[in-house]
Amino acid sequence: MRKNVRLLSTISIAAALAGGAITTLNGTTNNTSTVKAASITLPSGYTKKAVIKWNQTGKASKALINASKKGMKENNYSDAGSDNTLVNVTKLSHSQKVKLSKYTLSLINSARYQLGKKSWTYKTGALHFADRVANQYYTHNRSCWDAGHYVPGIQRAAKASGLNSRVGQVYKDEAGLPTSSQYHTNMRTMSALKSEIYFNVKQMHFGGFAGSDSQMNDSSRYTEWEHAGDLLGCRTKSYDAKTKYFGISFSGLKGDSSKVSVHMMGVAKRYIQNYKKFNH
Repeated sequence: MRKNVRLLSTISIAAALAGGAITTLNGTTNNTSTVKAASITLPSGYTKKAVIKWNQTGKASKALINASKKGMKENNYSDAGSDNTLVNVTKLSHSQKVKLSKYTLSLINSARYQLGKKSWTYKTGALHFADRVANQYYTHNRSCWDAGHYVPGIQRAAKASGLNSRVGQVYKDEAGLPTSSQYHTNMRTMSALKSEIYFNVKQMHFGGFAGSDSQMNDSSRYTEWEHAGDLLGCRTKSYDAKTKYFGISFSGLKGDSSKVSVHMMGVAKRYIQNYKKFNH
C-alpha cells in the first residue's frame, strides 16, 4: 500500500477475549453480536463498487460509511479453542507465524468470498518476505508509527526475496498491535495476539477506524478504504491481481517494547522475478 495509515486502537483486548462485549477506556460496555473467529462479515451497503469508488476518487458513499460502522460493531473476536501459550510477538517460532498467517488469511478470504473474489493463499516465500521486512524495520528502528512506510527496507527485502524492488510499495499492509493495561509490551498469549490481529484486519476493512467502542458511531473516524481496496482487490476495476501469496510477521522498536508493527505481505505473481529465490 502506498499510503501509511495508522491502524491502532485503544480497545481493551482483555475485554475482547471475553467475547460479546468490549470494554472501553471509560469503563462502559457495548454488547454486540459475535461472529466466528475466522470470519469478517461485510454488512449490506459494503460493495465492490463503493470501495473502488473511494480508491479512485477518495469519496466514500454514505452507505459505505454506515456499513463500516455496522461492520466494526458487529464483528467481534471469539475463539472456542483458546491458546494461552505466552509468546514474545517479535520472536515467534516459524510454526507460530505460519499459524497466524493462515488465521489472518481466513479473515481476509472470508470477506473476499462475499465479494466474489478468489482466495489468497499462504506461501512460505511470502512469510520469508514478511520476516525480511520485519527485520529491516527493526534494524533501522522503524515502525508503523512513522509518517510513511519504510520503503527502502521493503525494497531491500523484496530484492532478497526475488521480487521486483522497483515498483514502489505495492506489497505491504501494516498496522500496530492494539495495547491495553494487560497487553502493553511484546508479550501476550497466542489467543490475545489473534484477537489483536482480528481487530487490525477489521479496521482495514472498515474505514481505517481507530478508537474505542464508544466512538464507533462517529463518521469522522472512518477515513480510508485503501487497505480494504488492497485486501479485497477493489482498488481498480480491472488491474487488481486476482489472487496473492500471503505471509505475516512482526517487529518491535529498539528500547520500546510497547510498539509492535504488524507486516501483512501480499505478493502478486506478476512481481515475482526469481521463483527459486522466492521459494527458498
